[in-house]
Amino acid sequence: MSQTFDYLADLNARKLQWNFKVYVIRVWQLPNRYNEGEVGTIEVIIEDSQGTRLQVSIPKSLVSKWRGVLVQFQMYIMTNFIVVDNQKGNISRGKYLLFFSHRTIVSHVENPSFSLNAFRFRTIRELLNAEKIDDSALFDMIGEVVGKEDPKELITSKGKETKRLAVILEDLENNRIGCTIFGEMVDQLLRHMQDGRVEPLIVVVQYFKATRWNGKTSVQSHFDISQLHIDSNLKDVAEFRSRLLGGEPSSSVRISQVPSKTAWSGVEELKQGAVSVKTIEEVLIQHEEGPAWIAASIVAINVTKDDWFYKSCRKCPKKVETPIGNRYECGKFKVEVMVFDGTGSIRLLLWDKETSMLCGKRAEQIMEDDVIVGDEYPKTLDNMMEKRVLFKINIKEANINQFDHVYTVMKICDDEDIIDKNLSKELSTNLPSNVSVSSLGQQSRKPVNS
Repeated sequence: MSQTFDYLADLNARKLQWNFKVYVIRVWQLPNRYNEGEVGTIEVIIEDSQGTRLQVSIPKSLVSKWRGVLVQFQMYIMTNFIVVDNQKGNISRGKYLLFFSHRTIVSHVENPSFSLNAFRFRTIRELLNAEKIDDSALFDMIGEVVGKEDPKELITSKGKETKRLAVILEDLENNRIGCTIFGEMVDQLLRHMQDGRVEPLIVVVQYFKATRWNGKTSVQSHFDISQLHIDSNLKDVAEFRSRLLGGEPSSSVRISQVPSKTAWSGVEELKQGAVSVKTIEEVLIQHEEGPAWIAASIVAINVTKDDWFYKSCRKCPKKVETPIGNRYECGKFKVEVMVFDGTGSIRLLLWDKETSMLCGKRAEQIMEDDVIVGDEYPKTLDNMMEKRVLFKINIKEANINQFDHVYTVMKICDDEDIIDKNLSKELSTNLPSNVSVSSLGQQSRKPVNS
């Protein structure tokens, strides 16, 4: 007697026993929110014969049991889950949340009973012609890499060090789009981009997102779920190559070097007039995540002798806790300050580049030149005090919900002319060139009347 299977589209929280036959489309690990060196959950996307997809979580308590067991693009029979209502309406998960439990049973299917459609491609033309870009939607895309910039190291708005690589993808209709990848995928792609390459480098980008800035559309990876496929044995890659070359061997160099476009500085971004400067009061009642510019004066530096910097390896993008020999002499800034604009005050976290610009020295120079007394921070940091600056900050969900009262600074602009031109009338009246710290109370997010 043949076994009966449920469909993912019928999932509900009332039924206790579920029996699915599905492909595993994607498997990835999320770090523990309190310890990034530890796995918090394993996330899995599954797809059934109707093409319905669902995201499943394997909790921390079961990570050791299931790590490495589920293989991408393989078929499994899965039974016994925990199903709960998704109160937050998470788009990627749908109406219900599905979790592995201690009773979950998974068995590999040797002979799949229905075909796998691993990718859901969006075309370059479709993205370029879209009236509006949904930057929360994740999709797949296939194309040939025809251009590349030099890779760069960077620090994210959350203080994580990573790598960035921008390339140009081209489809079979000669449409092109910029594509930016981050993290380990940079090294993965660079291994295939040797100089003088004549074989087309065809890639599938999985679970990427689209962005549009100043009228230009591009795609980029998501730090957690995105994946890069460069497997010539993949059916979609083989078909793309066959149509691209028409059966003829390739003889010309395929990838050109593209001059790196330096990310806009604060001055350039503000000169375009595409941004508005908010007051601190407006930031404190904002309910949407995202970047915002504020104009304010630095009125306090909230660091001691040991927490104004972190040590970093010169040769790899990793933070380290203790020096090993001479390899970890390179220190970088991590400075918390309080700023005030006449409408309120908030705490900001400045990283290396911005702190160096404001205090006039690199962290390494301060370590060598400054004499630090007691628990005080280096006196050079006082060069930042009372400076009037435009800060581009990142407003996170934790800031909005008051779990985190410190806002991360993404860019700064200390050009007086630019500051004056971008001040609102209210800011022009209220923003002081200097202010006494004693006049400030501890500012917190203002409650909003319901």
